[in-house]
Amino acid sequence: MNDELSHKLSTLDLNLLRVFCVVCQQSSITRAAEQLALTQSSVSNAINRLKIALDCELFIRIGRGIEPTATGLHIFNSVQPMLDAIEQTLMGISEFDPYTSSRVFTLYANEAVIDLIQPHLDRALANLSVRVVLRNSPVFEAEQFQDLQMQKVDLLLDIMPPKLKMFSFKKVAQERIVCVVRQHHPVIKNHVSHDDFFSAEHVMYRLHRDNMRVADIISNDPLPQRTLYSEQSSVLSMLSLISKSNAIGIAPYTFAQSYAELFKLTLVELPFETRPIDLYSIWPTKHALDKSCIWLREMIEKLMHDAYVPSS
Repeated sequence: MNDELSHKLSTLDLNLLRVFCVVCQQSSITRAAEQLALTQSSVSNAINRLKIALDCELFIRIGRGIEPTATGLHIFNSVQPMLDAIEQTLMGISEFDPYTSSRVFTLYANEAVIDLIQPHLDRALANLSVRVVLRNSPVFEAEQFQDLQMQKVDLLLDIMPPKLKMFSFKKVAQERIVCVVRQHHPVIKNHVSHDDFFSAEHVMYRLHRDNMRVADIISNDPLPQRTLYSEQSSVLSMLSLISKSNAIGIAPYTFAQSYAELFKLTLVELPFETRPIDLYSIWPTKHALDKSCIWLREMIEKLMHDAYVPSS
């Protein structure tokens, strides 16, 4: 190492590395500035200072975003784990008391999960100072994880485990899917045959995951074409429509059971082999030792256990 480079590295502002890693994660100066609570010019200036100090290109422009160069990616892969370890260590030191803390946690989940755990959450928080706000998950999966990474949300409940190592997860519940029909249905009573199921009109619930429908996720084999009566993005709206028509649908058992009496619905087993849907708690790996986040994860895990019936 020459004397000039050695001097530059000895005087390097290590905060530049933190800014650099966030830009790598976000592939955007704008989003990195938002996460860091800095101006775009401050972030750009930090990247330029690091580029000069290391004497190498760190990013290239791809379309409207930026991506790290091979050298930049090597630096990120080496530095980010060390920054995460430092953050975990510092978070692990901080104490957290839910009886005195005024912190407000935010949690993403789908409509059915929120509906089921909100009453349990209200009881759990009755004598505490902290608050937990449940919000419907964004439509797109990428936005969910971006908000989690940028700490706009503290925890995510989802049916798909994350693929990136920057996120950790734990299975917290399992739900089976059933066929839902209105009471006094002219054909389907307490059992539905394969022929009756596929000859009926269907109210379908579409997931915002590659435009998949629930039946496509839970079925072990490709399903025959079904006749569409209506397509809904809300499970509750789906149940309401089923209660007013001869159309049928499929829904999570625990959620549908909670509305069966109100909507006068009958729940029957599906006439084909299915697999249950797993529900996962997901959080940034770097928050693994954060005592406030540990408290949140453990509380939500218990609430999910209390809210969901066994899948058998």
